[in-house]
Amino acid sequence: MEDFQVLIGQMINQAFDLGVSDAKVLKASLLPVDEKFAGFCKEPPCPSYGRSKSCPPHVMGPVKFRNYLQKFLWVLVFKFDVPWDVLLSNDRRGVSRVIHETAATLEIMARESGVEQAKGFAGGSCKEAFCMEHVQCLALSPEKTCRFPNASRQSMSGLGVDFKKLSVLAGWQMDTGIPKDPIPDSTGLMAGCVLLG
Repeated sequence: MEDFQVLIGQMINQAFDLGVSDAKVLKASLLPVDEKFAGFCKEPPCPSYGRSKSCPPHVMGPVKFRNYLQKFLWVLVFKFDVPWDVLLSNDRRGVSRVIHETAATLEIMARESGVEQAKGFAGGSCKEAFCMEHVQCLALSPEKTCRFPNASRQSMSGLGVDFKKLSVLAGWQMDTGIPKDPIPDSTGLMAGCVLLG
């Protein structure tokens, strides 16, 4: 247990080194999951719906994810505070990429430290983050080989993670809804997580 606590501290430090605005460890059982959020991927349709291995309907979905969470004791959650003008523009894709890369880096770090079942997840679609210029997701092709296997992770939204409730649990301030006319320098957040033993 002491070694695990040391690893958690190292992972949080690594998260900050990667530029996160905050990182915390919560009980995995507290990760809020609600089917309606995965439903938003389908109606109205997200541009990435059905177009990548990390998005619905190709992910396990909220019901199976809730059961999957029972295999884990802890979840490291992290966020990036992002200016609204970035979140509401195509620049959001670059932020999404960083979220995926951060989740992947922390997952790999945990696995290399002996937490073999560690699993990272990211806010946003890997299609949007890495492969917008490609018509087809290679992981969905007959090749079944992702172009970015060490960076892309499954979408938290597609699994039904409730970001508003997650923000409350983590003590993060989060505005509800997208502002029509954002105040200059105001921020929203994008998040990721890594499930741990």
